[in-house]
Amino acid sequence: MSVAGFEVSAPGKVILHGEHSVVYGKPAIAGPIGLRTYLTYKRLQTPEVILDFASIPFNSSLSLESFNAFLAQFDCHSNLQPLEFLEKMRSAEGFPFANFVTRQPAQDSIKEKFSLGTALYLLNRILRSEGVESLESGFQLTLKSVMSIGAGLGSSAGYGVCVSAGAFLLSKIIKGELEANFSLQDSPEVLEKISKWAFDSEIVMHERPSGIDNTICTYGNLIKFKRGKPFESLKLRQQVNILIVDTGVSRTTAKLVAGVADLKSRHPGMMDSILDAMGHLVDDVVSILEDDGDRFEELRTLVSINGNLLRAIGVSHPSLERIFRLAEESGFSSKLTGAGGGGCALVFLPQDYESSKEYAELTQNLTKAGFHWIQTTIGGQGVQFKPLE
Repeated sequence: MSVAGFEVSAPGKVILHGEHSVVYGKPAIAGPIGLRTYLTYKRLQTPEVILDFASIPFNSSLSLESFNAFLAQFDCHSNLQPLEFLEKMRSAEGFPFANFVTRQPAQDSIKEKFSLGTALYLLNRILRSEGVESLESGFQLTLKSVMSIGAGLGSSAGYGVCVSAGAFLLSKIIKGELEANFSLQDSPEVLEKISKWAFDSEIVMHERPSGIDNTICTYGNLIKFKRGKPFESLKLRQQVNILIVDTGVSRTTAKLVAGVADLKSRHPGMMDSILDAMGHLVDDVVSILEDDGDRFEELRTLVSINGNLLRAIGVSHPSLERIFRLAEESGFSSKLTGAGGGGCALVFLPQDYESSKEYAELTQNLTKAGFHWIQTTIGGQGVQFKPLE
């Protein structure tokens, strides 16, 4: 049975260890969490293409004629590569695809501009790469996320994975090839394409992504990742329990990555030593996670050490430091996740945390301090496809 509508979802992610050092070829450990981004596709009876970014919120549209002209006039597959498109997005000439859309992103809204620009770029890049040159009917894509945008939980990678998967599935609908029993996770060659396209979108969003976020959001599972090499799935012996605490402070990954790069250029010897230490720490954590024994105290120590290494390269924030202090006062170790500078902190929890009065004390104190938190575990599925009526 062919599919007229569908939903695609991709998980958020947390980096347990290896933030920033992964950009410089060191290993990192990351995994999916239970918070997801969703894309829904529905065919329209009207000749238009609607892009609805519900979490911003912002929407824009193109007439079907304009969308087909956009496909014909731009070749984002062969001629316009991600870094070149990023330069166009940053230029003072305005929104690159302004002539085709009916509602322009606000001039002062980076989220609106990059959400719309990246979506159109991926749609063009993927449809053209899959041999689609024009559409005969309109459609609507709606994107929403249950994650805070810019909080370091992989919202941009989840977005890129959802749009990439959605555009690929749209190409299959146009060619009459999408069946209701299709499975993304049973199609390794498709997953590889989606991950690569999502990496392209991460270049547009962040300029120098490591590739870890799009990998996690595509494939799922806890992994050890090293830039330019195949990832390794970790054999977890015990459940990893964490508390994710949102500072409520949004930040720009690209600026934080650039700040670390600047520090490295000014103090290369010192920074190389810190980044090397981060890499060795990841290897030690892997050995703990793959061990049958209860080594939580060792894990706590490494969490504290990593937190201090991240402080040393200037990516902490007063809001994060307040969370760290509250965690330490209740006997827990915590660290930032993602780029830092705000975003989210991770508090690592022992197996018996639910019966602990210290855990109850911590969550109460976090709530009193105005922080939003969620308890979850690491692991789970990557991108998923679901047909809709």
